[in-house]
Amino acid sequence: MEPAYLPGDRVVTFNWVNPRLGDVIVFKSGKEHFIKRITKFKNGEIKVNGDNKSVSGKFRPIKLSQVTGKVILKY
Repeated sequence: MEPAYLPGDRVVTFNWVNPRLGDVIVFKSGKEHFIKRITKFKNGEIKVNGDNKSVSGKFRPIKLSQVTGKVILKY
């Protein structure tokens, strides 16, 4: 998610909201947490991508249950 979010940045999330297209979310994959932007909803899954495609890894679609929350603040 560079340049908006860099490794080591801290964020505050809000987890009582249904994520929408374009939202930046935190989700868990395996034992790690990732920050990505929602680009598509399809068949009950969420497709996410980073803003900087040259640095961002590719992710398979995730489930809503993997979403930790919507990013509302970076500090």
